[in-house]
Amino acid sequence: MKRALADRWERRLRGAGRLWPCLLAAGLAAGCAGRGIEPSRIADIRYKPSNIYRPSPVLDPSIKRVAVLPITTVSDTETFKDGAELLQQYLGPELEKTKRFELVIVSSEQLRQWTGQETWRADEALPRNFFDELHEACGCDAVFFAQLIRYHPYQPVAVGWKLSLCQASQLKPIWAADEVFDAGDAEVANAARRYSGQHVHIEGPLDDPAAILGSPSRFGQYSLSALLATLPER
Repeated sequence: MKRALADRWERRLRGAGRLWPCLLAAGLAAGCAGRGIEPSRIADIRYKPSNIYRPSPVLDPSIKRVAVLPITTVSDTETFKDGAELLQQYLGPELEKTKRFELVIVSSEQLRQWTGQETWRADEALPRNFFDELHEACGCDAVFFAQLIRYHPYQPVAVGWKLSLCQASQLKPIWAADEVFDAGDAEVANAARRYSGQHVHIEGPLDDPAAILGSPSRFGQYSLSALLATLPER
């Protein structure tokens, strides 16, 4: 039901989304002209996530299997809940694409059975035996936490994440990201369009890279891809 509601909102927003890329492009061109950037180079301006914690460029060889916990939210509003439900479907596949480790997707019910709660955040007080319980239940070497910290499904679309990869033997994350992606930012919009043109393929009249700027699901997929690309290499 919630997924159907999200799909209906996306269809409504697409009409407005056709105008938004044009306005954004005009604003970007004007801004670049003011900074002395040639119009021909506008397409090369792309956003790169910067609020990343990565003490080592290479993963510990012992991390071979990772438990991926359900997405949590910074707020209990229906908007955030819908956003988490909509974007949950992309977290596992985008992690899989990185080919860094084997994944175990943990459901809310499984997490409740194993740890006593359906969701956990990386920044809250975890039970003393939290990692031991997960390791025993699914054989994981590390745990991946995801929190949706901003979700604005209307023009301009915005999605924010707090992500972290935690190894049981460490007292702090071995990788973490805290970033908000706003389609109203010209550099972010450029990067999202480029991503859409390269990775998102749909059939019909909406097969347009700029359509991602009016799609919360596709824009959210891009935001995950951009952040997960910064994971330590294998």
